[in-house]
Amino acid sequence: SLLVYQIFVYRWLNNTLGPVNSTRIASALSIPIIAAYPFMTHLSGIRLGLALYIAAMIKSVLAITRVSGTSLLQNNAVPQGQRGAANGIATTLMSLFKSVAPAGAGVLFSWAQKRQHAAFFPG
Repeated sequence: SLLVYQIFVYRWLNNTLGPVNSTRIASALSIPIIAAYPFMTHLSGIRLGLALYIAAMIKSVLAITRVSGTSLLQNNAVPQGQRGAANGIATTLMSLFKSVAPAGAGVLFSWAQKRQHAAFFPG
């Protein structure tokens, strides 16, 4: 389904909305999808499986839209001779932040748990 979306739907979406608006809309729609996951614990059986499958598919489609949109914006902003270097730097930084973010969030969460009754920035 993601391949079909990338081949057929994304091209139309990008031509209609443009890379900036499609990236913005995909980013905004990702927030309620991710926020809905905790409420899916009230479901069980086939309804839970179906809800998880649909939410994961929508989340993946929105992620494809965001990544493709930002790649198009970057490629349009960089001259032809520098696109390889720009894409390499962008991919490297994206991988770096994907590896550092969970550790940073864990440290922040642990720090917040120790400061439940602090006057400034409590847990």
